[in-house]
Amino acid sequence: MQPSMISDISAWQVTEPEIMDTDKYLSSANAPDFEEDARLCITSGARAMVLNCAALTYATGAGMRAFLNIARMMQDAGGMLSVQNLSGQPRDIFMACGMNGMITMNDGASLSSGMQQIA
Repeated sequence: MQPSMISDISAWQVTEPEIMDTDKYLSSANAPDFEEDARLCITSGARAMVLNCAALTYATGAGMRAFLNIARMMQDAGGMLSVQNLSGQPRDIFMACGMNGMITMNDGASLSSGMQQIA
């Protein structure tokens, strides 16, 4: 008799917020990979995610689209998303696109406070 395989992995959830660090640039060159990494975290059970943008110095529309797609995936999964440490040009484009109305943004907050806020 063979051991049974777990057939419903969708019920498993990660209990602590996932922290994803961005690269220095978020554009069409790397946004699809960033989005795919987030998708894998979400399908693995993450229901709270913090995008740490401390290193991010330049973002394009493709980068903003990645943020939006990640937010949609997280919403569809019943989770929460937060963006932290967003400054300079990336923050300006985030605000100009109206993303702050769709994604929680924690200005100058530590990662631990952002995790508490979405946990």
